[in-house]
Amino acid sequence: MSMRMDDKAELGIGIGYILGQLKFNVYTSMTSTARIGYRVRRSVEWRNKEPSLHILSCIQQVLDIGGLTYQSIWLDKDSQLRIYHLIQTLDKEYPIVNAFADAVGYHMWKWTYDNPVPTVYEDFIAWAESYDLEHESVSIEES
Repeated sequence: MSMRMDDKAELGIGIGYILGQLKFNVYTSMTSTARIGYRVRRSVEWRNKEPSLHILSCIQQVLDIGGLTYQSIWLDKDSQLRIYHLIQTLDKEYPIVNAFADAVGYHMWKWTYDNPVPTVYEDFIAWAESYDLEHESVSIEES
């Protein structure tokens, strides 16, 4: 097996692990520091926190494409935006977006990027209702 084939196999293993193990979270919290009284937060984490060293090298090969380093959880906006762009980049080469084990979580996480949170309270309420309808729709499709 050539080195190129090994790299391709490791990339495939890394992509597979990412598809099966990433968990996408979106949650809202009340806060007095936000203009509208609510803050929407996102995070991306692994279902299993400790992959084996061999798998970790495969995962890191994929993360390198997006300029990311393995972490157990990504909370900051910059890293999550890199993950967003990494997934879009990978999807152009390998249609993966419909293959996430956490399909509903990914869909809603991406939805919050595609539909930014408004800064006016009334618009936020309409946004939250749209979010809930979208979540219900996607959850029904997954059932």
